[in-house]
Amino acid sequence: MPHCTDGSHPELKNLNHSDLEDLFPPLGSLRSVVIVGAGVAGLQTARQFLRLGCAVTVLESNDDVGGVWLRNYFGYGLQVPWKSYQFPDFLWPPHLRPTDSFPPGPAVHAYIRAYAEHFGLMPCIRLGCTMRAMKWHPSNRQWEVAYTETSATKSPQAAGSDAPSKLLADYVVLCTGMYFRPFIPDIKNPGCFRGQQLHSCHFTDPSLARGRRAVVVGAGKTAMDCVSVLKDPRVGGAAEVTLVYRKAHWPMPRSLAGVSVQQLLYNRALPAMLPPYYTAGPLRRGAALLAAPLRRLFWKSLEGVINHKFGMSTSSIVCPKVGLPADLFYGGIVLDRRAHELLANGPVATVNGAISHFVPDGVVLRDGTFHAADLVLFCTGYTKSYDFLDPDLLARLDVQKDGLYLYRNILPHNVPHMAFIGSEVSTYSNILTHGLQSLWLVSALLRAGRLPPRAAMAVDVRQQQRWRRDVMPLQRNRGSILMLYMQDYHDQLLQDMGASPRRKLAAACGGGGGGGLVSSCFGECCGAYSAEDYSGFVEQQWG
Repeated sequence: MPHCTDGSHPELKNLNHSDLEDLFPPLGSLRSVVIVGAGVAGLQTARQFLRLGCAVTVLESNDDVGGVWLRNYFGYGLQVPWKSYQFPDFLWPPHLRPTDSFPPGPAVHAYIRAYAEHFGLMPCIRLGCTMRAMKWHPSNRQWEVAYTETSATKSPQAAGSDAPSKLLADYVVLCTGMYFRPFIPDIKNPGCFRGQQLHSCHFTDPSLARGRRAVVVGAGKTAMDCVSVLKDPRVGGAAEVTLVYRKAHWPMPRSLAGVSVQQLLYNRALPAMLPPYYTAGPLRRGAALLAAPLRRLFWKSLEGVINHKFGMSTSSIVCPKVGLPADLFYGGIVLDRRAHELLANGPVATVNGAISHFVPDGVVLRDGTFHAADLVLFCTGYTKSYDFLDPDLLARLDVQKDGLYLYRNILPHNVPHMAFIGSEVSTYSNILTHGLQSLWLVSALLRAGRLPPRAAMAVDVRQQQRWRRDVMPLQRNRGSILMLYMQDYHDQLLQDMGASPRRKLAAACGGGGGGGLVSSCFGECCGAYSAEDYSGFVEQQWG
């Protein structure tokens, strides 16, 4: 029995695997696959299915691959060093390696495009095609996928027609990412506002802010980046900037006491400073109970260092109401030097509140205060929709108020021939996580890994729900959040595939040498994990 169900459910031990045939095509019958989205998740998934010999069609609504890296707000870029953002099977090639440790968005997009070209993925990608609906045909156990094309991509025969095109597929994979539809809160009287309203993803020209009074809504990483652009006289040059937020977040510098954020967050030692993962056994749970005082001291010390580093008691940065570990499940804010200096020293007005309604020359908050504005910039994230499914299948998907809960954040155990890669998971190394997810899915389809019956999957999902709701703050995508538990999750995927999760140690044992083994034992515990640690495993899968 897979470890995910632990000993608390002995009634599952005698269940067989025959019901998996309802979830997957019979072995040897998988021929056609439709993948929705050509970002880092969709591309890695396409590569794995092409290696299986499947006919793969990738539907991408944009005019190029790359997802959010194709275009975004002005100044967007990596908030982790590029060495921590790599495809495990295609590390940054020398000619594309950035000179800056934190490259801008276009450099990241060029790398993603190179991945697609290197593995010959472009011929199977249909650009300018937006998926509109999916219909399951139980008689032939296939999906009918309806999509529309932009005028630039339509064939001469389809030109002038608004009717959607259709595809039949044995399997569908949703790779639309966590950033699906821009979310703008419902605010009264938007039509009376004489200024401009924008979601951050459309804030590509900073000159439109010059000399204007800007109100930025939100307090996440994107909001901090946009504030720094707006206040910089060489770039945005806004006359005034007001940051309106509901919840303050802890800023994270790129290093703390000489230790990089990656070294701090991407290792096996950190989970010891957290409540145990939902699959933890009695030993780990007991150790976590004993370590509770140490955990509190660890996080309070980090909060003190951050508070001192940013001068949060005297600057525009407001101290959050929640502790650092809980706040990091929202994603964490890694500030660059420019944002730090502007927030610490610049005249940025910060207001804790929410907008009630627009007036011609500004906004009125729920407490009745007025703020003049010529530009309102919504840095309010993204939302998801599953309305492409009919009501019956949507009900079987069982979307909760705090998100969609899936088996291994991949499989909906009540919906046939469907998976989500990258769409329902968020970690601090998404590009690596998506790659491991795509390998896991192929392993499951080949019945090569450890996969429980559907009833056991349902038990696992319920365990996840209870655990997440106990240890993570409420947010609309809580079912997808892993963040600080990234290493536990990656270990889980590898164990399901029958591989050792201890990649640093495995590399040392494979190479021999006592000194290397000793250093790798230390690195296994305290070293930052990256895509390079999984490169050999990914290639071995196709050896």
